[in-house]
Amino acid sequence: MTRPAAGGEAGQERGRVVRKAASAWDRGNAIYGRGVDWVDRQEPSSRKGATIGWFRRYREADGQLYALLIAAYSLLTFVPAAIAVGTYAEPKPGSLSNGVVDRLHLTGSTAALFRDVLTNADTKKLGATLLALANLLLFGLGFGRALQLAHAKAWGIDLKQSAVVDQLRYVIALLATTCVLLLIAGESAAIHNESWWIRLALAPLWILLAAILFTFLPYMLLHRRISIRSLYPGAVLVALGLVGLRLISSIVLVNWLKWYGKYYGGFGIVMALFFWIMIAATIMVVAAALSPALAARRDALEARLATT
Repeated sequence: MTRPAAGGEAGQERGRVVRKAASAWDRGNAIYGRGVDWVDRQEPSSRKGATIGWFRRYREADGQLYALLIAAYSLLTFVPAAIAVGTYAEPKPGSLSNGVVDRLHLTGSTAALFRDVLTNADTKKLGATLLALANLLLFGLGFGRALQLAHAKAWGIDLKQSAVVDQLRYVIALLATTCVLLLIAGESAAIHNESWWIRLALAPLWILLAAILFTFLPYMLLHRRISIRSLYPGAVLVALGLVGLRLISSIVLVNWLKWYGKYYGGFGIVMALFFWIMIAATIMVVAAALSPALAARRDALEARLATT
């Protein structure tokens, strides 16, 4: 009996591998098809259907893109404004930097970098203030515009932009958000030496304030075409998410600042702050997609009840 050639064995082995790969591909396609069918069968009035609709709206609205825009505009406008206001709120030179370092429990090189940046702003208040105002004028209106587009795409509505009226809406959105952030900064400065339970006790008030803000902002930016009733679920999610971020910032944000500062120096601190703001912006955009999904579920339930 003759022995099979080595080339023939190799060809047979390749054929088996190809057949297995093709079979795995077919099974994967079949599983994917069943998954798509299952998703399509879900009623919009069900909880599963509403959750699927939430994800679809976030994806179709380019949620991550608008989260990036909101985070970038926030970093360029709100952070410099908060630093500038903080330099006037703290009476003694260096007290701003020391207060931030103490509240965040920073140590070592990260604390030194923070002190260096904030001390420069503290000793040059006029320049820091003028720069913050310039950032507000140049980039501030972009925050309202990005938030408007994120909500409009999530709701699937086409807004006819009015050059003057919409600019006024963006100004109001900027001022309202800035005022709330300044209140948060003032509260942090007032109770930074108090016990942790005081911060926890104040959390419901901040949740209420954030819910009011993020109900008002889309209501105004969407030209009042969406009712407050339909907007408040997303506003509540934003409020819970942002207050939750604030409560864990003393642990998570501090570690981020230390890690990024260790490897990238001052630029690492900017990166860590931006990523933290990016999480907050993502919460805003995810919540923007929640409200229309729940509104669609409510409408489907009401339609079903009307036909029974």
